[in-house]
Amino acid sequence: MVVQRYRFFSPTDAARVSRLQFTAKQVVEGVITGMHKSPHRGFSIEFSEHREYTQGDELRHLDWRAYARSDRYYIKLYEQETNLRATLVLDSSASMKFPTAEHARHHPSESQPVSKFDYGRMMCACLSYLLSMQQDLAGLCTIDERVQIELPPGSSPAHLDRLFKSLERAEAGGGTGLVEGLHQLAERLPRRSLLVMVSDLWVEPEAFLKALQHLRYRKHQILVLHLTSPAEMDLPYTEQLTLQDLETGERLQIDPAEIREAYREQTAQFVQQIRRGCNDAGAEYHAISIDVGYAEALIRLLARRR
Repeated sequence: MVVQRYRFFSPTDAARVSRLQFTAKQVVEGVITGMHKSPHRGFSIEFSEHREYTQGDELRHLDWRAYARSDRYYIKLYEQETNLRATLVLDSSASMKFPTAEHARHHPSESQPVSKFDYGRMMCACLSYLLSMQQDLAGLCTIDERVQIELPPGSSPAHLDRLFKSLERAEAGGGTGLVEGLHQLAERLPRRSLLVMVSDLWVEPEAFLKALQHLRYRKHQILVLHLTSPAEMDLPYTEQLTLQDLETGERLQIDPAEIREAYREQTAQFVQQIRRGCNDAGAEYHAISIDVGYAEALIRLLARRR
């Protein structure tokens, strides 16, 4: 595939991810033969189990060794493999705009060239390209207070072009409606899909857990990529500053030195609660700091999953 110039995907990205492999950890359903395990049985790929012969079965699938041992006819069953339907869910709430341009002006020493939203857009672009190269299907959904962009899964070059351009059109703003959006997707996603969530997860943990449980009840596989910023996690400032909630506009003046220890403790507890909730719901959780290059973070992620 010829890679055009896109804002959030480049030929360099294509070269980096083309050597990687993204596989489903649980069974999935698709429409063509692929590299992921299917819940169905067939007569191809990898041996799974036997069943007793019934009239009409093809004789070429008889296990003659089993017949020699038991004097009974058995048919060999094999695992079928299929392609993967994945939906990339990008949180587009206002908190994903951090670090903002204003923050960068006030803290020029910090080397964070992109916001969490732009970082998430680049990760989604790389993942969708990788899935497409595997003949898997990638879709896109952006959610702030409601679902803003919803592109069904596909794998053709034209579909990938639409997905990249949708990422360029997407904007971060508004409140957080991620939980409600996940409940809607749980009902709409076809078959056993993979949902890849890219978010900073500034949500109510209990409500988020219920959304994950809804997705798992519908047999979907969930991969949670939790984007974090060192500035948000550690509060590394030395002078008094005014914090602003990007979603509500509320402002609060603080002395970082006075609250840093308690802030870090509460933040760590919040992340642990989110991680535990994902584990309890059977979702795969990975924390990704945006001070690590997105391509390097993706390589590390796929290495951990192997």
